[in-house]
Amino acid sequence: SQDDCTQIARTMAASGLIDFISVVGGNASTYKDEAKIWPTMWVPSAAYLKLAKAVKDEVDIPIFHATRITDAATAEHAVKEGYLDMVGMTRAFLADPHHVRKLMEGREGEIRPCVGAGYCVDRVISGLDALCAHNVATGRELMLPQVIAKASGPARKIVVVGGGPAGLEAARVSAMRGHKVVLFEASGALGGQLILAAKATWRRDLAGIFTWMGGEMERLGVDVRFNTMAEPDHVTGEAPDAVIIATGGLPNVGRFEGRDLAVTTWDILSGAVPAGDDILMFDENGSHGGLSCAEFAAVGGARVEVVTPDRYLGRELGGTNVGAHLNELYKHGVRIRPDSRLVALKRSGNMLEASVQNTYNGEVEKLIVDQVIGDQATTANDTLYHALKPFSRNLGELDLDAMGACAPQSVETNPDGTFFLCRIGDAWASRNLHAAILDAMRVCKDL
Repeated sequence: SQDDCTQIARTMAASGLIDFISVVGGNASTYKDEAKIWPTMWVPSAAYLKLAKAVKDEVDIPIFHATRITDAATAEHAVKEGYLDMVGMTRAFLADPHHVRKLMEGREGEIRPCVGAGYCVDRVISGLDALCAHNVATGRELMLPQVIAKASGPARKIVVVGGGPAGLEAARVSAMRGHKVVLFEASGALGGQLILAAKATWRRDLAGIFTWMGGEMERLGVDVRFNTMAEPDHVTGEAPDAVIIATGGLPNVGRFEGRDLAVTTWDILSGAVPAGDDILMFDENGSHGGLSCAEFAAVGGARVEVVTPDRYLGRELGGTNVGAHLNELYKHGVRIRPDSRLVALKRSGNMLEASVQNTYNGEVEKLIVDQVIGDQATTANDTLYHALKPFSRNLGELDLDAMGACAPQSVETNPDGTFFLCRIGDAWASRNLHAAILDAMRVCKDL
């Protein structure tokens, strides 16, 4: 409790053995608490300032505090108003190591924001290295630059197709290299799947990523062409030196009999299909999509059961994000059925009959619901990529060893080709936000 914290602080300060106290607003004794001690966007910004102030009022040594304070304005307020003496902004500096320099130079709008995705902490508490969800150079500085250098040769014409996170990073890096960049986006907004992800209850702060990237497109002079479903002629008509296909993926409900009767997480989160009253959410992806969609529907009043073949939900996620998701799912009465797979779906009057099979004993239970939502990630939307391959110098081929080493691409297999071609992100294969942006950086930093 807060009283416990202040009493411990007084005792420690009175001992004369310590020079400062670092106040942390939580503990890691349970999965739920793990989601609070290193909070994602599930916890409000600067949520524990009152606790820091309570401790500061009881002792006469400096108070440090670092729990989701991600911008200088909040940090300045906390110090000026006497909540603490020094602010730690670790994750903010992982998102942008040049945060302070940009502030000093009056370039606050260029600071890449920490949105509280929790990707960095989840990796660390899983025994991996600390990586930022959308700054892929952090932790890879020996291979990837934090500051993109201008290309030594003449400016080139780069065409990027798709304005999701992978395409936006490709356009950003290429423009910083000094190239002329055209970005075709089929819709009227930038962000791709992040737009849908940000609609899902507590993950709305993801909008900070595509908002920042959109600002970078404007600052760097990228020629963004909205509402353009790029065809081969659109691309070749630009006489490009390089073409980056970032057209994303298409939602996949899974492979089961009657799959055409299921709807996608995209349908629900976009509002294209209203959520039903009794919903079976079949999650074979193990990531945010299915869980966010289940929360979204449950918050709207639906009765939801999540079925997964995994031993537990969110198998692709780390502790801080899983803890947040489970808290929201249980709070809204969502039922969870692990070790089970949807094997068949058919109509039953005006309802649906879902056959759910236990993955261990093979027993099948038939559930009556009015809506089934399936999430088995995405399949590559790569039609344009394949159409352009014959016209490219590399026939769309990448040197995977070079890509793994973050080295330049040098494949030249078609002497009649006129441009370098590659696909990145979900247009290549379904992957997470970080991996999609990493594709873009590894390819475009050497263009």
